[in-house]
Amino acid sequence: MAEKTIKILSWNIEHFKMNKVKEVAAIIKSYNPDVFGLYEVEAAPIYDFMLEYFPKHTLFITKGQQTQEILVACSNKFEGIKFQQKDQFRSGNPYLRPGAFLTFRYPLPSKPMYGFLFLHTDSGKTAVDFGNRNEMLLHAFNLKRKLDDSVNRETNFFIMGDLNTMGLNYPKPYDSNQIADPDEELVYIDYESQRKGKYKRSPKMRRLSKPSGTYFSTAYGTSDLDHIISSEHLRFKPKKNYGETGDFEVRLDGWRKYLNDPEKLKTITEEISDHCLLMCELIVE
Repeated sequence: MAEKTIKILSWNIEHFKMNKVKEVAAIIKSYNPDVFGLYEVEAAPIYDFMLEYFPKHTLFITKGQQTQEILVACSNKFEGIKFQQKDQFRSGNPYLRPGAFLTFRYPLPSKPMYGFLFLHTDSGKTAVDFGNRNEMLLHAFNLKRKLDDSVNRETNFFIMGDLNTMGLNYPKPYDSNQIADPDEELVYIDYESQRKGKYKRSPKMRRLSKPSGTYFSTAYGTSDLDHIISSEHLRFKPKKNYGETGDFEVRLDGWRKYLNDPEKLKTITEEISDHCLLMCELIVE
């Protein structure tokens, strides 16, 4: 009997307007995802187009004063599909993106429940940006704790999206003023994903393995901004990646396929997105 899986996709399309919706939709459909989240949606007609293009999915989109929305899609084969916009992730700023929280049950006799929190956190390297990102991630881990508390066990939970893990710098451009580089920010996230502290529960989550570098800029090179974080007990089918040996839990697509072709690399980052598509395949147990 074939293994039951849930195909999951996450992608920041970078100023997602109608001029590239057909190309983006075709790339997404090639992965046949059960669940996907898209970030930086800036045109209302994109929702209607994707609704027609993915007729076997239920679609949701955030709404607010922010100019960039999060679009979420879920296969209709699942049961009890529910979507919630989590405004606490704005960190008190009405122009920051809210969280997009999707839950559903897998149609098995055991009816396992899955929760997906799609985030596009505050960007930048100033103390305010860094503080907002930190607060948004702490909200996410606290949501996992609350879900676990509600059923008194470890729940099936994901945090994913453009987490903008670019570190923190003081305004003055001196090396001595850099107090948190991107790697240190990732170490901090890993620490918080396991920390119990004053709470009764640890979130018991982990970042899924993938090649480093999900964002590309001709001016600054690559940065590792986009991630998928899951409950630590979940398992995933191994995935190959462009230009990498060995298997990872996450496959990166988009500009990654053109690492050895500078001209095409420049074209796709300018015309489609400078962020990678992230895809993983959860094994349902």
